[in-house]
Order: sequence, then C-alpha cells, then structure tokens
Amino acid sequence: MIKVECSRCIGGKGRIDAFSHIKAGVCFKCGGHGFVMQKSKPNPQKTYEISFLWLDKEDLNYNDGEFCHCWNKKYPSLNKANQAAEIAMKNNGSVDYKVNIKQ
Repeated sequence: MIKVECSRCIGGKGRIDAFSHIKAGVCFKCGGHGFVMQKSKPNPQKTYEISFLWLDKEDLNYNDGEFCHCWNKKYPSLNKANQAAEIAMKNNGSVDYKVNIKQ
C-alpha cells in the first residue's frame, strides 16, 4: 500500500474549511489524516489554469473583452483539461476558453 496525499482536502490538511459547519470540516475521504492508502502509485497530475471569455456586456462575468481567470484544477492531461473547459464553456455562456499549465 502506498501513502498518498488526499485529493479532496488538498495539501494534506485533513480539513475542508468550506465545510467547517459539518463535523468541524473534517475531510470524509481521509478521515482527517490528510492522506489515503492506495494499492498503486497515482498518476501524476498537473495544475491547469482555466479562463473564459464573455462578449455580452450585460453578463456578470464580462471582463472588458478580456479572458477572465476562473479556476485552477489538477487534471491528468491537457486533453482532459480542455474537455472540462469546453463543457463548462457551453454551460456558462462564455464564447471561448483557454487552458494553461500552471507553473
């Protein structure tokens, strides 16, 4: 068994601050330990920055015609990050997206 940092509470904190009102924010995935035991070595993932572009000036996300940085998230590949961004773009009303590897 291999000891791996918990992917849900990120950083091995064992807590999720957004859920501090539920059992003091203890991460249910790792039980508050900050790590989980796995049978195999995890696939390395890179963090990708996802940005969207809105052209409708009435949209709350409109950023003067510039891309608006929306999230950083880990994906196993650039292809998976692009797939997630494309789905989100269709759902959020933006007209374009870009994905960059976060350094």
